[in-house]
Amino acid sequence: MLNIYTYQNSLKSEGIKDKYCFRSVVDQGLDNEQLVKEIVSYNSTITEADTRAVLSVLNDRVKHFVRLGYKVELPFGYIFNKANGTVSRLNEGFAPGTSNHRITTMFRFKSDIEKEMTENAAYKIAGTGFVQIPLIKEVCAILSDGTEEESLEFSCGDILRIKGNFVSFDASDKTQGLFLVASDKSEKRISAYNRIGTKIIEGYVPKELYSGLYEVKLVTKPGIDRYESCVFSTKISVKAE
Repeated sequence: MLNIYTYQNSLKSEGIKDKYCFRSVVDQGLDNEQLVKEIVSYNSTITEADTRAVLSVLNDRVKHFVRLGYKVELPFGYIFNKANGTVSRLNEGFAPGTSNHRITTMFRFKSDIEKEMTENAAYKIAGTGFVQIPLIKEVCAILSDGTEEESLEFSCGDILRIKGNFVSFDASDKTQGLFLVASDKSEKRISAYNRIGTKIIEGYVPKELYSGLYEVKLVTKPGIDRYESCVFSTKISVKAE
Protein backbone atom coordinates (compact mmCIF):
# COMPACT_ATOMS: atom_id res chain seq x y z
CA MET A 1 0.00 0.00 0.00
CA LEU A 2 1.10 3.55 -0.73
CA ASN A 3 1.22 5.34 2.63
CA ILE A 4 1.03 9.14 2.37
CA TYR A 5 2.41 11.36 5.12
CA THR A 6 2.61 15.07 5.77
CA TYR A 7 6.20 16.27 5.99
CA GLN A 8 7.85 19.62 6.66
CA ASN A 9 8.68 21.34 3.37
CA SER A 10 12.45 21.95 3.18
CA LEU A 11 12.42 23.39 -0.37
CA LYS A 12 13.84 26.90 -0.54
CA SER A 13 12.76 27.67 -4.11
CA GLU A 14 11.33 31.09 -4.75
CA GLY A 15 7.55 31.01 -4.84
CA ILE A 16 7.28 27.86 -2.68
CA LYS A 17 5.27 29.09 0.31
CA ASP A 18 3.49 26.03 1.68
CA LYS A 19 5.02 24.92 4.96
CA TYR A 20 4.24 21.22 4.51
CA CYS A 21 4.40 18.74 1.68
CA PHE A 22 3.40 15.12 1.07
CA ARG A 23 5.79 12.18 1.16
CA SER A 24 4.98 8.53 0.61
CA VAL A 25 6.27 5.12 1.63
CA VAL A 26 5.42 1.75 0.06
CA ASP A 27 5.10 -0.89 2.77
CA GLN A 28 4.49 -3.95 0.56
CA GLY A 29 6.60 -5.66 -2.07
CA LEU A 30 6.27 -8.33 -4.74
CA ASP A 31 9.56 -10.18 -5.08
CA ASN A 32 10.66 -12.44 -7.94
CA GLU A 33 9.40 -15.64 -6.31
CA GLN A 34 5.98 -14.12 -5.68
CA LEU A 35 5.86 -12.82 -9.25
CA VAL A 36 6.50 -16.35 -10.58
CA LYS A 37 3.60 -17.70 -8.52
CA GLU A 38 1.31 -14.89 -9.72
CA ILE A 39 2.10 -15.65 -13.37
CA VAL A 40 1.56 -19.39 -12.93
CA SER A 41 -1.82 -18.86 -11.24
CA TYR A 42 -3.05 -16.33 -13.83
CA ASN A 43 -5.58 -18.54 -15.69
CA SER A 44 -2.98 -19.84 -18.12
CA THR A 45 -1.23 -23.07 -19.05
CA ILE A 46 2.20 -21.61 -18.31
CA THR A 47 4.10 -23.84 -15.90
CA GLU A 48 6.39 -22.68 -13.13
CA ALA A 49 9.39 -24.09 -15.03
CA ASP A 50 8.32 -22.19 -18.17
CA THR A 51 7.95 -18.97 -16.19
CA ARG A 52 11.36 -19.25 -14.55
CA ALA A 53 12.99 -20.06 -17.89
CA VAL A 54 11.41 -17.08 -19.68
CA LEU A 55 12.30 -14.66 -16.86
CA SER A 56 15.87 -15.95 -16.84
CA VAL A 57 16.27 -15.52 -20.60
CA LEU A 58 14.56 -12.11 -20.47
CA ASN A 59 16.96 -10.98 -17.75
CA ASP A 60 19.97 -12.13 -19.78
CA ARG A 61 18.87 -10.69 -23.15
CA VAL A 62 17.77 -7.31 -21.77
CA LYS A 63 21.11 -6.78 -20.03
CA HIS A 64 22.99 -7.98 -23.10
CA PHE A 65 21.36 -5.55 -25.53
CA VAL A 66 21.38 -2.61 -23.11
CA ARG A 67 25.15 -3.11 -22.73
CA LEU A 68 25.42 -3.01 -26.54
CA GLY A 69 23.70 0.38 -26.60
CA TYR A 70 20.17 -0.64 -27.55
CA LYS A 71 16.99 0.97 -26.23
CA VAL A 72 15.13 -2.19 -25.22
CA GLU A 73 11.34 -2.16 -25.30
CA LEU A 74 9.44 -4.08 -22.64
CA PRO A 75 5.63 -4.37 -22.41
CA PHE A 76 5.50 -1.46 -19.98
CA GLY A 77 8.47 0.72 -20.89
CA TYR A 78 11.97 1.19 -22.23
CA ILE A 79 15.36 0.51 -20.66
CA PHE A 80 18.59 2.04 -21.96
CA ASN A 81 21.94 3.50 -20.98
CA LYS A 82 22.66 7.22 -20.72
CA ALA A 83 25.94 9.12 -20.48
CA ASN A 84 26.56 12.05 -18.11
CA GLY A 85 29.51 14.25 -17.26
CA THR A 86 31.33 17.47 -18.02
CA VAL A 87 34.66 18.56 -19.54
CA SER A 88 36.49 21.87 -19.69
CA ARG A 89 37.52 21.56 -23.36
CA LEU A 90 35.54 20.49 -26.41
CA ASN A 91 38.09 17.92 -27.59
CA GLU A 92 38.37 16.10 -24.26
CA GLY A 93 37.22 12.50 -24.36
CA PHE A 94 34.55 10.71 -22.36
CA ALA A 95 36.05 8.30 -19.79
CA PRO A 96 33.47 6.48 -17.63
CA GLY A 97 34.53 6.12 -14.01
CA THR A 98 36.79 9.17 -14.03
CA SER A 99 35.89 12.62 -12.75
CA ASN A 100 32.09 12.94 -13.04
CA HIS A 101 31.84 10.81 -16.20
CA ARG A 102 29.17 8.18 -15.72
CA ILE A 103 27.06 5.74 -17.70
CA THR A 104 23.78 5.08 -15.93
CA THR A 105 20.89 2.78 -16.78
CA MET A 106 17.53 4.49 -17.23
CA PHE A 107 13.98 3.17 -17.28
CA ARG A 108 11.10 5.08 -18.82
CA PHE A 109 7.47 3.96 -18.59
CA LYS A 110 5.23 4.15 -21.63
CA SER A 111 2.76 6.99 -21.08
CA ASP A 112 -0.35 4.82 -21.41
CA ILE A 113 1.02 2.24 -18.97
CA GLU A 114 1.97 4.91 -16.47
CA LYS A 115 -1.55 6.32 -16.72
CA GLU A 116 -3.07 2.89 -16.08
CA MET A 117 -0.97 2.44 -12.93
CA THR A 118 -1.65 5.88 -11.47
CA GLU A 119 -5.36 6.27 -12.23
CA ASN A 120 -7.37 5.15 -9.19
CA ALA A 121 -4.16 3.98 -7.51
CA ALA A 122 -4.68 2.59 -4.00
CA TYR A 123 -3.29 4.65 -1.13
CA LYS A 124 -4.00 5.55 2.47
CA ILE A 125 -3.35 8.60 4.62
CA ALA A 126 -1.06 7.26 7.33
CA GLY A 127 -1.57 9.44 10.38
CA THR A 128 -1.18 13.14 10.93
CA GLY A 129 2.33 13.28 12.35
CA PHE A 130 5.49 14.11 10.47
CA VAL A 131 7.53 11.34 8.87
CA GLN A 132 10.91 11.20 10.52
CA ILE A 133 12.93 9.98 7.55
CA PRO A 134 16.58 9.38 8.54
CA LEU A 135 19.33 11.20 6.67
CA ILE A 136 23.10 10.72 6.99
CA LYS A 137 24.89 14.00 6.29
CA GLU A 138 28.43 13.22 7.47
CA VAL A 139 30.57 10.20 8.34
CA CYS A 140 33.93 10.36 10.11
CA ALA A 141 36.26 8.41 12.40
CA ILE A 142 36.92 9.35 16.03
CA LEU A 143 40.59 9.36 17.00
CA SER A 144 41.91 8.37 20.43
CA ASP A 145 42.07 12.04 21.49
CA GLY A 146 38.40 12.53 20.61
CA THR A 147 38.99 14.55 17.43
CA GLU A 148 37.33 13.76 14.12
CA GLU A 149 39.19 12.26 11.16
CA GLU A 150 37.46 12.74 7.79
CA SER A 151 39.56 10.36 5.66
CA LEU A 152 36.88 7.61 5.85
CA GLU A 153 39.59 4.98 6.44
CA PHE A 154 38.88 2.67 9.36
CA SER A 155 40.39 -0.31 11.13
CA CYS A 156 38.28 -2.89 12.91
CA GLY A 157 37.42 -1.59 16.37
CA ASP A 158 37.59 2.10 15.39
CA ILE A 159 34.72 4.40 16.32
CA LEU A 160 32.58 5.45 13.36
CA ARG A 161 30.52 8.60 13.84
CA ILE A 162 27.58 9.64 11.67
CA LYS A 163 25.80 12.97 11.78
CA GLY A 164 22.39 13.64 10.32
CA ASN A 165 18.68 14.02 10.93
CA PHE A 166 16.40 11.57 12.76
CA VAL A 167 19.18 8.99 13.11
CA SER A 168 18.14 7.63 16.51
CA PHE A 169 17.07 3.98 16.73
CA ASP A 170 16.33 1.17 19.20
CA ALA A 171 19.54 -0.88 19.51
CA SER A 172 17.64 -3.82 21.02
CA ASP A 173 15.79 -4.29 17.70
CA LYS A 174 18.24 -6.20 15.48
CA THR A 175 16.52 -4.89 12.35
CA GLN A 176 17.52 -1.34 13.29
CA GLY A 177 20.99 0.13 13.54
CA LEU A 178 24.05 0.89 11.49
CA PHE A 179 25.02 -1.66 8.86
CA LEU A 180 28.17 -1.94 6.76
CA VAL A 181 27.31 -3.26 3.30
CA ALA A 182 30.02 -5.02 1.25
CA SER A 183 30.28 -5.00 -2.54
CA ASP A 184 28.49 -8.38 -2.70
CA LYS A 185 25.59 -6.77 -0.77
CA SER A 186 26.25 -8.81 2.38
CA GLU A 187 25.63 -6.75 5.51
CA LYS A 188 27.26 -6.65 8.95
CA ARG A 189 25.36 -4.88 11.70
CA ILE A 190 27.31 -2.74 14.15
CA SER A 191 26.35 -4.19 17.53
CA ALA A 192 28.37 -2.00 19.93
CA TYR A 193 27.58 1.69 20.24
CA ASN A 194 29.20 4.54 22.13
CA ARG A 195 26.39 7.02 21.49
CA ILE A 196 22.88 6.97 20.01
CA GLY A 197 21.26 10.39 19.60
CA THR A 198 18.79 12.08 17.29
CA LYS A 199 21.60 13.76 15.31
CA ILE A 200 24.75 11.74 16.12
CA ILE A 201 25.49 8.00 16.26
CA GLU A 202 28.83 6.49 17.30
CA GLY A 203 29.49 2.79 16.82
CA TYR A 204 32.49 0.46 16.79
CA VAL A 205 33.53 -1.05 13.44
CA PRO A 206 33.04 -4.84 13.82
CA LYS A 207 36.17 -7.00 14.03
CA GLU A 208 34.72 -9.70 11.78
CA LEU A 209 34.95 -7.63 8.60
CA TYR A 210 37.22 -8.26 5.63
CA SER A 211 39.33 -5.47 4.19
CA GLY A 212 37.49 -3.51 1.52
CA LEU A 213 34.99 -0.77 0.74
CA TYR A 214 31.64 -0.65 2.54
CA GLU A 215 28.47 1.39 2.29
CA VAL A 216 27.16 2.84 5.55
CA LYS A 217 23.44 2.09 5.90
CA LEU A 218 21.15 3.24 8.71
CA VAL A 219 17.82 1.60 9.53
CA THR A 220 15.35 3.20 11.95
CA LYS A 221 11.75 2.68 13.01
CA PRO A 222 10.18 6.12 13.42
CA GLY A 223 7.40 5.32 15.86
CA ILE A 224 5.10 3.41 13.49
CA ASP A 225 4.83 -0.09 12.04
CA ARG A 226 7.45 0.30 9.33
CA TYR A 227 11.18 0.78 8.95
CA GLU A 228 13.07 3.57 7.19
CA SER A 229 16.60 3.32 5.82
CA CYS A 230 19.20 5.53 4.17
CA VAL A 231 22.70 5.02 2.75
CA PHE A 232 25.58 7.49 2.93
CA SER A 233 26.72 8.80 -0.45
CA THR A 234 30.39 7.78 -0.02
CA LYS A 235 31.79 4.36 0.84
CA ILE A 236 34.24 3.88 3.71
CA SER A 237 37.42 1.80 3.59
CA VAL A 238 37.95 -0.85 6.27
CA LYS A 239 41.29 -2.54 7.02
CA ALA A 240 40.87 -5.95 8.68
CA GLU A 241 43.05 -7.05 11.57
